[in-house]
Amino acid sequence: MPTMPEGDYAPAPRQGWWSRNWKWVAPVGCLGLMGSCVGMVALAIGWGYSSVKDMGAYTEALALAQDDPHVQKALGTPFKPGFPSNTQVSTANGLTHAELVVPLDGPKADGTLNVVADKRGEDWAFRTLYVQLDDGGRIDLLDTGDSGAAGAQDAPPALPDDAPKEPRDEPGDLEPEAPAVPLPPAEKQPGKGSDIEL
Repeated sequence: MPTMPEGDYAPAPRQGWWSRNWKWVAPVGCLGLMGSCVGMVALAIGWGYSSVKDMGAYTEALALAQDDPHVQKALGTPFKPGFPSNTQVSTANGLTHAELVVPLDGPKADGTLNVVADKRGEDWAFRTLYVQLDDGGRIDLLDTGDSGAAGAQDAPPALPDDAPKEPRDEPGDLEPEAPAVPLPPAEKQPGKGSDIEL
């Protein structure tokens, strides 16, 4: 027969799993949660960057800048594009509007490729396309003259199946103009002038 120890001594009750392990589980759990958040943000940024790089406006504009002798002379060759900033892309009624600002890093100088383009169908029509040099100069890539002029640009080409638009000098100046969509007659608009029973 088992014997009980004499006196008031009784064995301490066994602690639960959390009581024994919380000192390492809590920090590891917090670090895992923070790591997951950082990973999701990095994944979203990487996805956004790759989708911009695959966009036709970006690739066509970058190819035009890389092939332009005035840009090559000003920045040196080879120059590399940086991470696009101030990127806006919207689609409404079959018209895709893109505004991009892409830093360019060259061996001689740095600059910024500024792009405003619209696409209806398959082809992009550039409304604004120039390289702003860090020294203040500007190389207009839409200029068809021999000068490769730095300065004011000529009127942009008209969009296919669309009326000519006003030139825009800087990305982000204006939002794309969406055609007006007619509203249904007032008596057919839900919630307007009618009683709703709940």
